[in-house]
Amino acid sequence: MRPRAVARWLLCAQAAIAPCVLADPGADRTPEQWLEFMSRAFAERDYDGVFTYFDGEDLSTLRVVHAVVDGVEHERLVHLDGPLREIVRRDDDVFCILDPNDEILELEESIPAGPFARAFARTPQEVAGQYALTIDGEDRVAGRPTVRIFVAARDADRYAYRLWLDADKGLLLRSELVDGDGRRLEIFQFADIRIDEPIAADALERASRAGAVTNRLTADVVAAPPDAATSAWRLDWVPAGFTMASSELRRAGVKSRPLATQMYSDGLAAFSVFIEEVPDGGASNLVSRKGATVAVTHLTQGPGGVPHLVTVVGEVPTPTAQRVARSVRFVSDE
Repeated sequence: MRPRAVARWLLCAQAAIAPCVLADPGADRTPEQWLEFMSRAFAERDYDGVFTYFDGEDLSTLRVVHAVVDGVEHERLVHLDGPLREIVRRDDDVFCILDPNDEILELEESIPAGPFARAFARTPQEVAGQYALTIDGEDRVAGRPTVRIFVAARDADRYAYRLWLDADKGLLLRSELVDGDGRRLEIFQFADIRIDEPIAADALERASRAGAVTNRLTADVVAAPPDAATSAWRLDWVPAGFTMASSELRRAGVKSRPLATQMYSDGLAAFSVFIEEVPDGGASNLVSRKGATVAVTHLTQGPGGVPHLVTVVGEVPTPTAQRVARSVRFVSDE
């Protein structure tokens, strides 16, 4: 099913491409300063590590390599089990390398262009309007001392987070996403990591495999309106604190049908909205959840009364995603 596949793909990429917020590391930090330190570490430090990712059903092992070369971020994410998959990033150019029979190829028509998994970064002070941040003690992950941060949601439209940050480098070494009852929906954790050590150039290069399919995820954008006011598709309701991070119109599939995409974030959580004409095979209202990520579809009318399919994918509770999907409407020239 496409929404379920989209959810899985967004999750895999999201583990490696993080928000970029600058901070001045200090010895005694507030929770907000720790989040700033973490974001800077993801963007500016060189690191090479292996982590596990549990999405509520499946456990995956991946390797991530990150380095800044001549001021440009380079990143490579490699799946170490299951199908051979890679994501390679050079600044804002993102490529995925897949086996030709990989089911994830179905996503080519549905994923948004650009570095779609990078969250819309805000300052922790802005995030604090929707989350309560506290320091929750010390621990150890991958053999390294960590500081625990608890990020509690202030309402029912988002989840809470437990974060383990490297006490010296600030890098996120473990995270848990938990629902309102404290259940762990997703777990990300490094098993081994080297930070601020030399990175071999070939460690950042995509593997050369016979028959592999390489897709560039930053192409074929036919329009990129800067905000909702310039888009024919509007959301009548968005959860408090969520702001549009990107809005694009692509041409998808062999029939080159338009696919409108919008991404929203509150600085930590994010969801994406996909709008397209109903496929030839038909569609219906569906809900699919895996771990913290939900995918919901909703049928609505587009220009000329043509049926359109709205798909909302993100790490938000199901009622929140359903309300967002139901709020999408087409607006004629006003």
